[in-house]
Amino acid sequence: MSKVINEFCHIDLKKETVVTIGKFDGVHKGHQKLLKYTVNYAKKNNLISIAILIKKRNVSIYNIEENTNFIKELGIDYIIVIDFLPEFYTMEAKEFFNKLIEYYRMKHIAVGFDFAFGRNREGNREFLDKYSKERGIGVSVIKFLNYKKNRISSSSIRDCLSNGKIKDANKMLGRKYTISGKIVHGNALGRKIGYPTANLEIPNNIFIPKMGVYSSLVKIGNGDKLYKALTFIGISNINKELRVESHILDFSKMIYGKKLTVMLLKYVRDNIKVNSIEEVKLLLKKDEYKVREFFKKEKKCL
Repeated sequence: MSKVINEFCHIDLKKETVVTIGKFDGVHKGHQKLLKYTVNYAKKNNLISIAILIKKRNVSIYNIEENTNFIKELGIDYIIVIDFLPEFYTMEAKEFFNKLIEYYRMKHIAVGFDFAFGRNREGNREFLDKYSKERGIGVSVIKFLNYKKNRISSSSIRDCLSNGKIKDANKMLGRKYTISGKIVHGNALGRKIGYPTANLEIPNNIFIPKMGVYSSLVKIGNGDKLYKALTFIGISNINKELRVESHILDFSKMIYGKKLTVMLLKYVRDNIKVNSIEEVKLLLKKDEYKVREFFKKEKKCL
């Protein structure tokens, strides 16, 4: 069971450690390679594994809680969550490196190929090679993973999501992309026209994929059952707010207040401006047909 500590400070450890560091946004396949290496190195060398998770200041694929949970699943012993504050990113590389030794009994450090830390990113590979030898610390530099000849990265995943390339994003994530939040009341227009929707309360600073209509699966609460759905992401015509709402096929229960996890599977179409309720109904019927046809062909998604 991983232990999460929300402070950059000394902790009482009975053994020396192997440490890895990163923002780990999305915990994609490249991150997974680095984290699994850290876990395996710790096991082979009778060390404790530590992942230092640096909170992002801007928009993220997943929130810090979700990223932390993904890291837990990989078997890391300790997750140290650090706010990206001035006292952290203005610290000299030597000072930061020394604190890793002081706070966490670091014996080995594992980093990605382009990782750098400290003021002005001065803690680069050249620094690590030299200073780690002075301090008697081992270093492992893990090479990138590629997908379609390009490096797997959080930014490349966001690019795919921005262009409706869900399958490519999923390949790089190593799991199905999801967006989660609490189900809240909407304007009830969908219910009035026979297409009730579960409206998602959009978390702060979460990246929003390309606006439009998607074939999707949804999970309600912490249950395991997945429901087929038609999901809309876009700006409401009524209050001009951004909305993520799912019409769950063949479903009629009241689920307000529960957590909803939406798994996007395929981009169906762009948002289209409509001029009447009848046009909306006609459009939704076409969308529903396409989504049902998608699931007939893609039974493996379930």
